[in-house]
Amino acid sequence: MTNKYDVVVIGAGWAGLAAAVRLTERGFKVSLFESAKQAGGRARAVSFDNHNVDNGQHLLIGAYTECLSLMQTVGINTSTSLKRLPLLLTVIDKKSSTLKLKAPALPAPLHLLYALFTAKGLKLKDRIAAINFGLYLKKNNYQLEQDISVETLFQRTGQTDILVRLLWEPLCLSTMNTPIKAASANVFMNVFKDAFTNKRKDADLLVPTVDLSNLFPNAAVKYIEDHGGKVYLKSRIENIEVDNNQVTSVTTKTDNTLQTFNTSKVIVATAPQNIKKLIADHSELNNINKNIEQFNYEPIVTVYLQYSKNTRLKQAMVGLSSTLSQWAFDRGIFCNQNGLISVVISCNGPHMAMDDDTLTQTVHDEIAMLFTTKPALTKSFVIREKRATFACTVNINDIRPKNETSIKGLFLAGDYTDTGYPATLEGAVRSGLAAAKHCI
Repeated sequence: MTNKYDVVVIGAGWAGLAAAVRLTERGFKVSLFESAKQAGGRARAVSFDNHNVDNGQHLLIGAYTECLSLMQTVGINTSTSLKRLPLLLTVIDKKSSTLKLKAPALPAPLHLLYALFTAKGLKLKDRIAAINFGLYLKKNNYQLEQDISVETLFQRTGQTDILVRLLWEPLCLSTMNTPIKAASANVFMNVFKDAFTNKRKDADLLVPTVDLSNLFPNAAVKYIEDHGGKVYLKSRIENIEVDNNQVTSVTTKTDNTLQTFNTSKVIVATAPQNIKKLIADHSELNNINKNIEQFNYEPIVTVYLQYSKNTRLKQAMVGLSSTLSQWAFDRGIFCNQNGLISVVISCNGPHMAMDDDTLTQTVHDEIAMLFTTKPALTKSFVIREKRATFACTVNINDIRPKNETSIKGLFLAGDYTDTGYPATLEGAVRSGLAAAKHCI
């Protein structure tokens, strides 16, 4: 059986969905193929104890303009589906002090300056060092000619131990999922610029009030199909046919049935480690394969802890330092899942060698510092994404592939492509929109 589509998109993660939605919006007939049983990729809903939770706790910020715009395109009410919180960071250090930073309603970057000068837990030398950091980034236009590690950037700008431990390092881990010793300063500075230097609301924290599948993927699938496209779940692309350096068709496999889809344009929006098989037969793309083979990956672990329904954190999100646990989210505050705390641990570490029971007990013990009396744990759930993101390391931008390839009609989309952003939802969406733009 042969079908004809203007564009075939491979992969229904946020990048593939973004590309398919934009093309559909512009009148293209799109078919979208996903090998999994649901759309969303690494940002989707999973079930736990009669709840819909997420395969990893995600946080957006106000600067994620493309994400927000695309959600609205597919009919998501971002005012109710995201709880907008003015920048408020509380990071509690197990060994010593607590940092509390709150940004007022002032224009950017005055809101950040005020927040740093009034932050609890910082001394005058810390505040001056933080201001010098911002001035250095602005002087260099938020981009260095020669990339360095984020740790070297902190050293070069004289950041104090407490600033690094309680502010900059937690921000780096949460946005880039890469240790500061290896993380790219240029990528970090790009995110810093977008979050803190344009509009005050860009630094707002946006916490989903719905599960991630209902935040975008489900509505995106409906939008595509309501406008003449087709989404095939549990369908794997077997190969991409190319003739005279031009895409001509793809072959799919669904329930052991092969189908051919004629098309002159294909967007490959799978995870980078899954691309090799799709493009292995095309020697023109060897350089892309070689670059992707240089990528390393970092895990993200999310531990869900269910306590009694009256258990509450003092705010929706709290950071922890000198612990395995890095960020704790109270899903009762923003998701009406009372007593459910999600704890995020980024990057590799000793927790990866722990079994789920040991890790859960360790995190439960660490979370106790957030309460006057240690709450009783009733249930738990551990989700390990072992290859959650690519490692956003020094000079990573030099090997990130462009959306266009040397084969006419073949494009790449994914947060790993050359967006200038780390592996975030915004990066994924931007890449999908860029690939769609090339098709258009």
